[in-house]
Amino acid sequence: MLPLSQTTGYALRAMRCLQEPGGQPVLVESVADYTGIPRSYLSKLVHKLAKKGLVNARRGHHGGVVLAKPASEITLEDLSEAIDGVAWRKRCLMGLAGCTDDTPCVLHDYWKEALAEILVRLRSVTLADMSRHHDPGVERFRADHGLA
Repeated sequence: MLPLSQTTGYALRAMRCLQEPGGQPVLVESVADYTGIPRSYLSKLVHKLAKKGLVNARRGHHGGVVLAKPASEITLEDLSEAIDGVAWRKRCLMGLAGCTDDTPCVLHDYWKEALAEILVRLRSVTLADMSRHHDPGVERFRADHGLA
């Protein structure tokens, strides 16, 4: 099965470090230091997340990043779509260019069913739900910043 990209995983880790809307903005550099995500890479991710309305980012002296909406309203599908787009949903599981509904490969129907189940799950799991996942860097960040 195709997992979500490592980039989406990085975005998830970073977003778990952010406060809810109206909270204290967090510096990208600080999140990068705790999570081990390269700073320049994380800056690009934050830009993508901001374009999709998942985070609010401000530059300057009182700048930083906060969630644009509550963690309970941000689904894994929102996150995946912001980072990876939706093209992966249309690809053949086996990578065959000619695989379509009209000319399916041997796994086409299986993939359509599995993809439907994956999307249901991505729509039902939120950023808040993911807080139960053990991640030492995120947990250390949240504790040190009074978010635990």
